[in-house]
Amino acid sequence: MPNNTEDNLLSEIRKCKLCRSCEDVCSIFLTLKKYAPHEKLETVKNLAASSEKPLNWESVFFCTKCEACDVKCPEEIPITMIIDLGRRLCVDKWGLQYTRQKDIIANIFKFGNPFGNAESRTEWLNASISNDSNTLLHLGCMISYPLNKMGQSIIKILKKLNIDFTISPNERCCGYFCYNTGNHQAAQQIIDQNVEEFDQYEHIITTCAGCYTFLKDYYPLKSQLKHVIEVIFEKVEELGFIEKLKEKTAVFQDSCHISRLHKIIEPPRKLLEAMKFQIYEFDKALCCGADGGMRIINKELALEVGKGRLLEAKEKSNLLLTLCPFCIHNFREAAETYAIDIQIASIFEILEDLIP
Repeated sequence: MPNNTEDNLLSEIRKCKLCRSCEDVCSIFLTLKKYAPHEKLETVKNLAASSEKPLNWESVFFCTKCEACDVKCPEEIPITMIIDLGRRLCVDKWGLQYTRQKDIIANIFKFGNPFGNAESRTEWLNASISNDSNTLLHLGCMISYPLNKMGQSIIKILKKLNIDFTISPNERCCGYFCYNTGNHQAAQQIIDQNVEEFDQYEHIITTCAGCYTFLKDYYPLKSQLKHVIEVIFEKVEELGFIEKLKEKTAVFQDSCHISRLHKIIEPPRKLLEAMKFQIYEFDKALCCGADGGMRIINKELALEVGKGRLLEAKEKSNLLLTLCPFCIHNFREAAETYAIDIQIASIFEILEDLIP
């Protein structure tokens, strides 16, 4: 876990000058006109100091943890970490959790995934995978279940590029979902269960931005960790066929975690340029609305945020690309819910179709 004590984080709150610049980049505030990041700082201070349950405790859960406010804050306050502290205080001090959050934690401990799916994580796998590799491909829960088509695409691309990897039959949730509910003890239990498995490998490739961030920042890994977009981009020169492609356009949605926190910004863009895409950017790099546990507690709000992104994207192109499974899942449902005619795909699904 990051070395930030409760006292240190609470002292950071005093640095807030109420400049409100964080409001400009918060997808939740821009949609609801409440629950601004600076308001959440005050809530966390009250959660820590009060002997009675604060009335607005729920505000710390109305956050996608996109880290945009951290980047925007002129005082460099670690707002997202402070919100995580507030969630932990809700659980540890007051026992406050949404029913859906409790259900998800129960599913993870019983089934190894938040969806309560008893099937194998690789039930859909239609390719032979080597059991003899020192590189682990960690699929993650989203790719293993609701978005396994994306998993099929990734595996096909890695094989085409002769990238050595294996998939563990013991894979389970990394604990990211638990951590986002504020139940840090449950998350730590999962970390402790997974570390021994991960330490068997020299390299780990993740397909999910959430998994990548949680493994990188919260696990005591001995292995070298990379996101799959980095691995594929390193081999882009071997994709000789892309020279024959026709130019096309797409809007690209960054993954909040790996772009802001870990600065993996150029690889997806350079890969798309190599695939002959003219890339249009959003006016603001806002979250899709789904991550940080937001969709768990308020799916309708997550879809409403997603709708706003889709309407802006459609003004620029009929194709929206991303590499984040949370974005894809939320955008696709938002498009269906609000009847927005736009194609939503992962970079990997497009690249798979291009590979002969």
